[in-house]
Amino acid sequence: MNLQAPDAATIDVLHERIRACRRCELQGFPISPPPLVFGRAPAPFMLIGQAPSLTDWREGRIYKGPAAQKLIGWLRDAGFDDRDLGRTVYMTALTKCFPGRQPGKSTDRAPSARERTNCREWLGAELALVQPRVVILFGKMAIDTILPAMPLTDAIGNTFDLGGRTYLPLPHSSGASTWLNDDSNRALLAQAIGRLSDLRRAIRPAQTQFTSVENIT
Repeated sequence: MNLQAPDAATIDVLHERIRACRRCELQGFPISPPPLVFGRAPAPFMLIGQAPSLTDWREGRIYKGPAAQKLIGWLRDAGFDDRDLGRTVYMTALTKCFPGRQPGKSTDRAPSARERTNCREWLGAELALVQPRVVILFGKMAIDTILPAMPLTDAIGNTFDLGGRTYLPLPHSSGASTWLNDDSNRALLAQAIGRLSDLRRAIRPAQTQFTSVENIT
């Protein structure tokens, strides 16, 4: 994936630019801005998901919905705690705005290829400033965007070294997904969490002054 990064001296400046973006809205996509961003830079870990949820949009912060809470539980299983969110783990997505619901359904619409292209420069800029050593890819869309095409069963439980970074895929935790209904797939998830735990212990990020997760943008 070729990511073109716009110039931004600090993560705060980049976040201001991202929040001001209305590109998809102007192109007529049924999104709900503003774009959501969350985290400090640099950070040793970076989490990339698909898009903010309805709960995220209502609360004004990414990774607040039910699927995100299950994901955060997986991070806790790997040894992270809530203080790591946004600090040790920078949290973002392929697209930054809530994409809206699927017509006539209660599930979120998947961002189109054009929307993902519109946001690609922002993701490139985040990577440039965050400088993560490990990138956690949350869900098949994030995995397929960053890694070569492969079945989910080949991705989950493994790590991939590309361009000096380690990429660790995780399945999506949405209740709409049936992938984790299979015992063998849950075993792959446990293997992935174990690998993430090993990476967390190996990196041993330096502790920094920290007050509250809610104060991180």
